[in-house]
Amino acid sequence: MEELIPQLRDLLDKPVITLDDPVKASQVGLLIVTLAISFGIAGFLRWWFRRLFKHLNMAENVESRLLALLFLIIMVVGTILGLRFAGIGSVILSKFFHYPLTELFQPPDAEAEGSSERNLTLARLFYAFVIVFGMFVLSKYVQWVLRQQVLQAFQIAQHTQFLLLRFLHFSFILLGIFIGLSAIGVSFTSLALIFGGLSIGIGFGLQNIASNVISGFILIFERPIKIGDLVEIMDVNIFGRVSSINLRSTVIVSLDEKEIIVPNSQLISESVHNLTHANKLYRLRIPVGVSYGSDVDLVKQVLLDAADEHFGVIKESLPRISNVTAPFVRFIAFGNSSLDFELLVWIPDSFQRFDVASDLHFIIWHKFKEHDITIAFPQLDVHLDPTETNE
Repeated sequence: MEELIPQLRDLLDKPVITLDDPVKASQVGLLIVTLAISFGIAGFLRWWFRRLFKHLNMAENVESRLLALLFLIIMVVGTILGLRFAGIGSVILSKFFHYPLTELFQPPDAEAEGSSERNLTLARLFYAFVIVFGMFVLSKYVQWVLRQQVLQAFQIAQHTQFLLLRFLHFSFILLGIFIGLSAIGVSFTSLALIFGGLSIGIGFGLQNIASNVISGFILIFERPIKIGDLVEIMDVNIFGRVSSINLRSTVIVSLDEKEIIVPNSQLISESVHNLTHANKLYRLRIPVGVSYGSDVDLVKQVLLDAADEHFGVIKESLPRISNVTAPFVRFIAFGNSSLDFELLVWIPDSFQRFDVASDLHFIIWHKFKEHDITIAFPQLDVHLDPTETNE
């Protein structure tokens, strides 16, 4: 036991960072303990403020942002206090953050090449991150100002607003990336080499991502589908309204309010039904089969009465669109077990087609029972030959 205490003391006094002023293991341990205590305090305050915000009925997005900001403030204050308690001075931190990272990958006897101003350091990486993040925040703020103060005042279409704001966002991010790369000392010659390597990577392993990105540009500028359009992808049975169009994928909100992420290349290469590209009108087809003993004129009139009874059906033709007509009935065929009819009606909103079709089915069922019209079902008559004898 007497030998263990001096060994432990020597371990704590052993320097772990040697930058002119060595940092001992005990100082690092004290810093870690202080950060752990700060993390615990931050967790408790986060829980307490969350309960407070619930009582104040604060919006969820505002609540999450305030809690995240509170956590960051506590951790920054805890780090500063930990450095002070551990006796780690700002000079050591400055040398640590300005230490050239490229020397970590060079042999000990290798001489540094180039000017020290071009060395990659943690401080330069932090500056680059701050620049890119700052441009991202500035882009969000500018988009919000334009959406609230400018675009709505000029009554610009929703898809055009999305296109302008998306282009502005990408411009801000690209500008931030170029400024950040310049801050860490990356020249445009190096960028050319990087993009050259990326092009080779795209050719070999990133074909799918490149295809989705190119398809995203096609969707944004060619506009086969727009924000708010009702689309149906038949091959994968996807039906919903377009929520957003990004570079790699498109978000479609289904009838169940579930977001479906669809790769952009799938929207370009496969057949997509855009139900609201020109207008929101939709024509419903309600097939009905009745028995052979039914009065066909009565069946036709009952079907028309059912369409006229529903408030969501367009009752008269529209002069501006020649194909939109009043409800009518087609006698389709003499089936094997039924007389096949089809009721065709137009509705103003294609998003309601399933609900309207269900309502019409209910109305037709009740009216058929009221007029004693039998809905046919498959039947098979079997005739036995009495002259046939069993062997």
